[in-house]
Amino acid sequence: MNTSEKRQELSKSLGPGAIWAVAVGSIIGWGCFIQGASWTERAGGPLPLFLGFAAGALLMIVIGYSYAYMIAKFPVAGGEFAYAYQGFGRTASYICGWMLSLGYLSIVALNATALPVLFSYLFPGVFSRGYLYTIAGYDVYAGEVAIAVFFIVLFGIMNYRGVKSVGKAQLAMVLIMCGAVALSVAGTIVTGSFQPANLQPLSGANGVSLSEGFVSILALAPFLYVGFDCIPQAAEEYNFPPNKCKFLICSALIVGGLIYGAMALVTDVIIPWTELSGLTSATGDLVKWHTGAVLEMAMGRIGVCFVAIAVCMGIFTGMNGFFMTSSRLFFGMARARMLPRAFEKIHPKFDTPHFCVVFTMIVCMICPFFGREVISWVVDMCSVGTAFGYFFTCAGALMMLRRTKDYTTLHPAVATAGSAISLGILLLLIVPGSPAFMSIQSWIALVCWVLMGTGFYLVSRKSFQEINKVEMDYLVLGEYSIKDVHEQDDLLPERVVLAAQSLRVREIIPPHPVQGHLVIPTPASH
Repeated sequence: MNTSEKRQELSKSLGPGAIWAVAVGSIIGWGCFIQGASWTERAGGPLPLFLGFAAGALLMIVIGYSYAYMIAKFPVAGGEFAYAYQGFGRTASYICGWMLSLGYLSIVALNATALPVLFSYLFPGVFSRGYLYTIAGYDVYAGEVAIAVFFIVLFGIMNYRGVKSVGKAQLAMVLIMCGAVALSVAGTIVTGSFQPANLQPLSGANGVSLSEGFVSILALAPFLYVGFDCIPQAAEEYNFPPNKCKFLICSALIVGGLIYGAMALVTDVIIPWTELSGLTSATGDLVKWHTGAVLEMAMGRIGVCFVAIAVCMGIFTGMNGFFMTSSRLFFGMARARMLPRAFEKIHPKFDTPHFCVVFTMIVCMICPFFGREVISWVVDMCSVGTAFGYFFTCAGALMMLRRTKDYTTLHPAVATAGSAISLGILLLLIVPGSPAFMSIQSWIALVCWVLMGTGFYLVSRKSFQEINKVEMDYLVLGEYSIKDVHEQDDLLPERVVLAAQSLRVREIIPPHPVQGHLVIPTPASH
C-alpha cells in the first residue's frame, strides 16, 4: 500500500441535536409500540418488566461512559470496529464489525416488516393481497412486501443524497414521536381509563418468578437499547466537540427507558394485562396489535391515531438511524481494507458513502421476502453482536486507561464494570438454562453468519494483513502511533518531530537513529 494515498474522509455536517435524535430514534423502534404485551407475558408481570427496563438503561449508561471516552479519543467512522482495532488488533476488529453488521442490517429490515403489522390493523385487508408463500407459519403477501420495500428504498435514497438533511428529518420525527407518546399517556389518564388495579398480578404469572422475569428482560437490554451506539458510528461527521457525547448518550438512554416504560404501562393498565393475549377484535379474530386495541378502548380512534403516529415515527427513525449506522460501519471496514474498495468511495456531490448505502438498501430489500418470523430469529441474536461491540469498546477503553494513567474523564472501575456487564449479557444469551437462552433457530442463524464471516475473513485476510501497523493505524484511526513507527525504525529523527507536530498522536517518543524513512501523508483534520 502507498502511504501517500489520500485517506477517504466524511465531511463534518451533523450537529448535537441530530446525533441525539439518531440515538433516541434508533433505540425506540417498532417493538416499543407493538411488543408490550408479549414482553409483559415474558416477564411474568409488569413489575419485573419495568425493573428490567430501568436496570437495562442504567447498565447501558455504565457502558456508555466508555463509549463517550473512546469517541473523544477516536472520532472516526466505524465506532466499535475502530475501538476493537485499537485495543485488540485486526482480527478482533473484523469479528466486532462482522457481528455488529448483521444486527444493524436486521434491525433496518425488521422495522420495515413491522409496517405491514401496523397497516393490517389500521387498514384491514388492504395490503394482505397477492399471497406468495408461507415461511415458518407466516403468510407472505406481495402487498406487504411491497410496502416494506418501498420504505427501505425511500430511506435509502434519503441517506444516499446527504446526511445533513437526514439528521434534520430524524430530529423532527423523534420530537413528533415523543409528543405522540405523551399524548397517549395523558389520554388514558384524562379519560379515566388508567386503572392501576389492572396491573395485578405484578409478578409471578405464567410460572415465571420475579427474578426469572427480571433477568429475561434484562438480557434484552442490548436489543432494546441498541441505538445509542449509533452515536460513535457517525463521529467523523460531528460539527461539534466529541466530548459532548457523554451527555448525548446518557440523555438518549434515559429518554429511551422512559418511553419503553410509558408505552408498556399504557398497554397493561387499561384492561387486566393477563387478558391481553386473549383479546379479540369485532370479527372474533385474535388481536395482533394490543397497544393499539387498548388505546382504542380508552380514547376511540383518536387514541389509535396517537399511537399510530408514534409507532410510524419509531419505525422510520429506526430505519433511518440504522441505515446511517450500517453504512458508516461498512465504510470504516472498507477503509481498513477489510471490505472491497468500492465500499470506501464517497459520492462527489452528496459526500456520502453511497456504495455502502446502496448495499445496505439491497440487502434489506431482500429480507421482507423471507417473512417476519425468519427475520425475528436473526434479530434474536442481534444482542450477541451488540454485546461483542460493547465488550470491545469497554475493554479497549480499559487498556487505554492503563497505558495512559489519565483518569480525568473515565475511571478504570467504570470501564471494568462495562466489560463485565457486556460479558454477563453475552453469557445470559449463550449459556444453556439461562432465562434468555436463544432459540434453536437463532443459534442456526448465528452459526451461519459466523461461518460466512469466517469465509470472508480467510479470503481477505492476506490483503489486509500485508498492511503494516503504522499504515493501518492511519486508515482506521486517522493517526499514526509514533511509538510503533519508532519501533519499526521507519522514521528519521526530524521526521518524528514533524509527525508529532502535524498529526494528532497518542504518544511522542525521543528521536532514535534509523535506517530508512516513511512518507507521511497529509493527516486528517480533527
